[in-house]
Amino acid sequence: MKIYVSGSIYGGRQKIETYKVIVTALEDYGEVLDKQIIDKDVLKKEEFQSDESIFKGLEEYLKTADIVFAEVTVPSLGVGYELGVADQLGKKIIAVYDLNVIDKVSTMIRGNTRIKLIGYHDISEITNNLDELLK
Repeated sequence: MKIYVSGSIYGGRQKIETYKVIVTALEDYGEVLDKQIIDKDVLKKEEFQSDESIFKGLEEYLKTADIVFAEVTVPSLGVGYELGVADQLGKKIIAVYDLNVIDKVSTMIRGNTRIKLIGYHDISEITNNLDELLK
């Protein structure tokens, strides 16, 4: 299984430790296509790449992914865009968010019945149930 993991980069890095837990857990289920969200130096590294090359690379990952798994606690234009693209491509989408931080996410995510949206209080509630979520 090819898994695209999405989380805020430019919108804020508050959940990077959670992203690391998610990526590590998902690696047991398949190939995580792009691990940039867990790279603490991603913003510095992107300075040496064109916006267009980054976009094209991420777009290709989205096209080849079997599933898109997004942590959506921190609002991000990029994550929202990725979810929209994944939805248009007919990808299975799972979005999770931290109920200790926010009560609810955007209605564009909540209202889309094709997105499996799950709130958690501890990320282990998600990682311990990946067998069920990914099938």
